Amino acid sequence: MSPRLSRSQLATYTYFHICARGNNRQDIFLDNKDRLRYLSVFEKCRLRFALQCFAYCLMSNHIHLLCRAPSIRTLSKAMHTTHVSYVMYFNRRHNRSGHLFQDRFTSWVIKDEHHLFEAKDYIENNPVKAGLTRIKERFEWSSASTETVLI
Repeated sequence: MSPRLSRSQLATYTYFHICARGNNRQDIFLDNKDRLRYLSVFEKCRLRFALQCFAYCLMSNHIHLLCRAPSIRTLSKAMHTTHVSYVMYFNRRHNRSGHLFQDRFTSWVIKDEHHLFEAKDYIENNPVKAGLTRIKERFEWSSASTETVLI
């Protein structure tokens, strides 16, 4: 992956590999209902902010997204809105309070087509690397899943 650039330097790029981790590496999804809610919230924000999503993977304690955004400002607003909404749901559902995500989301610029396909492959192979499945298409919470519709 390429080094992280400051958000102010990203004005000319529109493709991003996004990652958000649980605070202290804690789980951000406790069950499939949580995962479905995250995807639902993200889908609403994706449509509202005109994002395109090319790949995603929901691991237990972090998420990966591969998106195209009209601007970095729009991407920041979309991710902020997604995460605030999801954290409010998660805290209410699981009777907890406080931070769920570690810091803000991280994003890496995708600079060319080769990097785009490399990032998609990295995201969809995350469950294989973690030992959750041997075949990426069998991981239910990823765009590699044959049963999952790309959002």
